[in-house]
Amino acid sequence: MNSTKLKEQIESKLKEYIKRFIRYSTFSHLTAERKEILAGTFVYLKDDHDMIPDDVPNIGYLDDLMVFVEAAKHFIATGAPISGVCNAEEVLEDLQFVQKNIGLMFGDLHFSINTIKKLGQKHTEELATLAQEIKAKYADLGDLDNE
Repeated sequence: MNSTKLKEQIESKLKEYIKRFIRYSTFSHLTAERKEILAGTFVYLKDDHDMIPDDVPNIGYLDDLMVFVEAAKHFIATGAPISGVCNAEEVLEDLQFVQKNIGLMFGDLHFSINTIKKLGQKHTEELATLAQEIKAKYADLGDLDNE
């Protein structure tokens, strides 16, 4: 696969996860654990110099996508699919995509759900602010508002 096509696929998938998770973060019935996961995902995305710095050509967002896939996988494993947020078929497809391309990252990386939760533990009350910061940071991906 050429690098431009890979970049486009990563960005397209990432854009959809951002939109869906921002929408999900507004749900009133979220458990404390899910709030931690959402907050941890957003906190991770805010860091420009995470596992793969965002400015690395073509794959800078691959680790960001990996964090979303890990969170979505956990949501599905611990409850029913969340309509409009994630379903098992899409998450499996995206997991396979990430695993196929993980070798492009710097070493064998895996981001656990516990790491994501830990990142979010102190930020659950900031979900709305974090969501706005993520929308601003990733505005170059296009419209991140839900239709």
